This record gives sequence, C-alpha cells and structure tokens, in this order.
Amino acid sequence: MFLDRKLGLAEAYLDNAWNASPGPKDLLTLLIRARRESPKSEKTKQVSFFGSVLSFFADLIRKSVALFNYLQHKWRQNTIHMSQKNIKDHYDLGNELFKLFLDDTMTYSCGVFKELPLKVEKSDRKLLEDAQKLKYDLLFERLELEESDHVLEIGCGWMQAAIQAVQKYNCKWTGLTISEEQFAFAKQRVKDAGLEANIEIKFLDYRKETGVYDKILSIEMIEAVGHEFLPVYFGQISKNLKPGGIAAIQAILCLDQNYEQYRNSSDFIKKHIFPGGHMPSLKAISEALPPELSMKPDARKIGRHYAPTLDLWNCAWMENKKQIHKLGYSEFFHRKWEFYFVLCSALFEYGNIDTAQISFVKSSA
Repeated sequence: MFLDRKLGLAEAYLDNAWNASPGPKDLLTLLIRARRESPKSEKTKQVSFFGSVLSFFADLIRKSVALFNYLQHKWRQNTIHMSQKNIKDHYDLGNELFKLFLDDTMTYSCGVFKELPLKVEKSDRKLLEDAQKLKYDLLFERLELEESDHVLEIGCGWMQAAIQAVQKYNCKWTGLTISEEQFAFAKQRVKDAGLEANIEIKFLDYRKETGVYDKILSIEMIEAVGHEFLPVYFGQISKNLKPGGIAAIQAILCLDQNYEQYRNSSDFIKKHIFPGGHMPSLKAISEALPPELSMKPDARKIGRHYAPTLDLWNCAWMENKKQIHKLGYSEFFHRKWEFYFVLCSALFEYGNIDTAQISFVKSSA
C-alpha cells in the first residue's frame, strides 16, 4: 500500500489481508465519498531536511511503480494480435462461470431498470433480465430499427441483442466476436431459437469486416479498443455503414476532466480484470470521429443504472461461491471478481464514472 495506495488496498483484499462484513462496498463507498468531499489544503507543512529527502525518495518510488504498471498496461494495447489475447483472458474464462452470475439473456453490460432498486441485497435474475431487455429496446429505438435493415453488431457477446431484435423486427443481423467461448455458445443459441436464416455470427476482428450495413450496434465493446485505436474504431464503423445510416453504441465513460490522468496511468481494473481495457471520455469520442460521422446530441446517460446491475451480479457471485470453486476457480480469483463488482458499483453510484447510449449518423454525401 506504500507503493500504490489504491492498488495496494485492492491487492491486500485479494490476498485476504483484510475483510469487511457484509462486503467491501461500504468501505469503498466511504473512501470515495471522503475523497470527493474533503477540501484540498492550501497550507504547506514545514518538514525537516531529512523528512524532505525521505518524502522525495518515497514519491520517486511510487512514481516508478506507477510507471511500471502503466507500461505493463500499454504492452497489452489492442492491436489485432493482442486483442485476441486480451479477450481470451477475460471472456474465455468459461461460459459456465458467466452463467452463474448473469441472467438468462447472458448479457454482460449495464441494464436499464424501469424503477431503480433502492438497495440490492440478493440476486434477482428476473429483475436483471427485464433491465437488460429494456436496455436493448432503447438501443433499437436509437437505431430506428426496421424490418428491412441489416445490422452489424461489433462485439456481439452471447447474441441476446440479435435474438431480441430479430424476434421483434424480423430484420437481418450479423454479429462479430473474437471470443471462442462466446462464439460457440452464441451459435447454439441462434440455432435453438430457430433464427439461423436471419442471424449470422462471425469469429472476426471488427477491423477485418468488409460488409456495408444499414445500421451498426456496439454495446460496451469500445472499452476493449484503447485510446490509440479510437479513430480506427470509428473509422471502421463509418466504412461499414451505408450513407445516411445510423450507428449506436453503449459506452462506459471516464469523465472528461479526469481523462488525461486516467489514460496515462494504470489501475486495479486494467491490471487485474480487463487487460488492455480503457474507458473513453465523451470528448475523446468526439475527437476520434471521421468527418462524415456525426454524433447526435441526445446521448442517454445511464450510469446510475450500472450500480444495481453490478450489485445484482455480485449477489449472484457471492451466492454461487461454492459452485465457482467447483469449476476450479481459486479463492483469490473469487475475491478479485467480488472486489471488481463492488468497486465499480461504488464508482458508478457516486458518479466517478458513467455510461451512455450514443447515436451517430453518417452523412449521405
């Protein structure tokens, strides 16, 4: 903790060096709130020469460790080759694992609740399923989806968006994934739903897709792109979108005022959960757009819905602890994901990070 207070606190929890009952979220929430509300002192404390030297070297060591962690993260930036490894290290942990905490839609992104739960104390698969289906419907409305549309989904997950859209609109759908586990599971889901005539799933990096589509959807995939590749991501969306076509994304967002510091550093999520992961900011997104792709001004902020989504996942995660161990996952792994869920929930709850549904239109000319 001396070397990196935030990362040290997290890693100490993973190592079972501290515990909290009923879980670490209350403590993390308290620390986040205290940091936001504590006034910054403008007074400079007088210290001895020896104290100044110690402080200098301590600061130097901390900065060196921070640089090392950042360089580790940069090494995992999302080239076509490295993206495959980054996705494999998270999404290919096993479909059976994800089944234990997701709802029946197998959706691993922020839901939208008709009424925000005041407090989540136990898992509720039906509540979570309803929130996920509503989220998809809101995105379909943003796309102005019609029966005649052929939609490309970049990062199609376990294919719930495709199944729900085709059942509702009878449109055509092509999904892209580079997760082997998702690819196999999604193909079977589509077959079981009897929708193979309308839905195609490709095991393909989005940068290699050559088709042109009426609409494009991408749900919380942009976090696997990276700052350096944002222009490539939106350039590819433009290439794959017909003139006059609409694209919609759902994105986890870093606040604009924190973005430069965030993108030039590492943290617990980048190091332990999503290698190569990166939250863009709204400003970074707007600056990455090609001239022919314009962002609509009506982005829907849904970050406050992510806290209960994560809380529901975490409740299921904790309730299924024995089953997770039976699948071969260690106590360290279980605590790591618990910390991931509760940390992100606390950050969303206090507005330190956000999520938005954003639409784009390609010019007709």
